[in-house]
Amino acid sequence: MKIGLSLGSGAARGLSHIGLLKAFEEEEIVPYAISGSSMGALIGGAYAAGYDMATLDKKIRNLDWKIFTEFFDIKISRNGIVDGKKIEKFIYEFTGDIDISMLEVKFSCVATDVLTGREVVFNSGSLIKAIRASISFPGIFVPQYYEDQFLIDGGIRNPVPVDLLPKECDIKFAVDVGPFVEKEKFVTKIKNGTKKGDDKKKEKFSFSLNNIIKDILSRNGVEEEVVYPNIFETLVQTVAIMQNSVFESKLKASSDCQIIRPRLSKFKLTDFTSAAEIIDIGYEEGKKIIREFIYEN
Repeated sequence: MKIGLSLGSGAARGLSHIGLLKAFEEEEIVPYAISGSSMGALIGGAYAAGYDMATLDKKIRNLDWKIFTEFFDIKISRNGIVDGKKIEKFIYEFTGDIDISMLEVKFSCVATDVLTGREVVFNSGSLIKAIRASISFPGIFVPQYYEDQFLIDGGIRNPVPVDLLPKECDIKFAVDVGPFVEKEKFVTKIKNGTKKGDDKKKEKFSFSLNNIIKDILSRNGVEEEVVYPNIFETLVQTVAIMQNSVFESKLKASSDCQIIRPRLSKFKLTDFTSAAEIIDIGYEEGKKIIREFIYEN
């Protein structure tokens, strides 16, 4: 049976793809083809290049996410915050320097031309460059310049690129790790505990929006306040909502696939510190796919 897997974008929630592919590895089931967008491109590309998912699982679980930021070469400019050269070295660790056409598993991923809005498909050429383009979240990463194009996150145009899977696949799975989170997870309320007239020692002023709001409310005797999502969370969620609309419209033209939606709604798209739990959910979803769709056929 020729199995096609399309691994969707989803930032931290996309780490569930590791668990899903690990489940396939344990059963020695090798997909015929993989397509990916953003985080799905990174993990799918690593798998297609032969990186063991059990090893990647352990590596991610043991990763200090504070140290992980060392891979981000911060460069404040009009083009983005992260230059991307260090992240290419990070990608190299998982994929090596290989041409997509040389991979044993058929692989493709998608990026978006920021100037034309056109979808750009990679099914040959440098795997590192393709992944770097596909994960280039707008406003965060400097766009990837490739063949006279400025490329950003593939999820903008095609968040779950199931349409890139070859027609000869006997069964196709579109793994949508989705944009929406529980409201309580995105905007929560906390007790300030500071009332008008309290003689508590003032903390040093922070320039974060959260603390500015907190300071204004506390000086006016407000006990309960809204904790606003930070600028990165707002940007990620805004793009994700747009991606959801794009995916739903594309689904209408892709009736020959099974839609897989792991139960990840309680996680923010920025919840990288919940990696272990997210991977476990993906693993269970992978086992379910194998049990209900593959072994049954």
